[in-house]
Amino acid sequence: MWSRHTQDTILAMIFSVWLGVYDEYEQGTLLTINDVASYMKGKPIGITTSIFNVHLLLVPVNVKDRDVFHITTEEYLLALTDLTEELARLAVNSVTLGDYQRPIQISKFVKDLHAGFQILNLKNDILRRKSDAIKYNIKKIEDVVYDLSLRNLIPRNAS
Repeated sequence: MWSRHTQDTILAMIFSVWLGVYDEYEQGTLLTINDVASYMKGKPIGITTSIFNVHLLLVPVNVKDRDVFHITTEEYLLALTDLTEELARLAVNSVTLGDYQRPIQISKFVKDLHAGFQILNLKNDILRRKSDAIKYNIKKIEDVVYDLSLRNLIPRNAS
């Protein structure tokens, strides 16, 4: 029932850390599922006020023996697929704002993420379809990087 909301919360946490919003994490850092759960348990992540307002919850990971609210691996992985969609949008918007290096960083990150998904043996379900969509997001990002290289806005060896 709350799966989509949980995915959205995880996405917001992962994306904000990836953007470098928090001082204790370097820009481009990916939170693991345990990092997400730790933050939800109340571990401060670098700021005193939370934009998520979920830091007081006690949220376990992958609970199978009892009926409690928890983060599942599937919710985390689905949030990662949503992250690639947001990063594809960010790549386009970054160029619009004159930041030509960010699409290169995004491209490398999303390709690494896609390589991780390819290792997984996913069944033919929503996670499989969403992970297949990552390659279309990679194509969008590569198109942005290619356009930048054609216009000589980035060094040739950067892409």
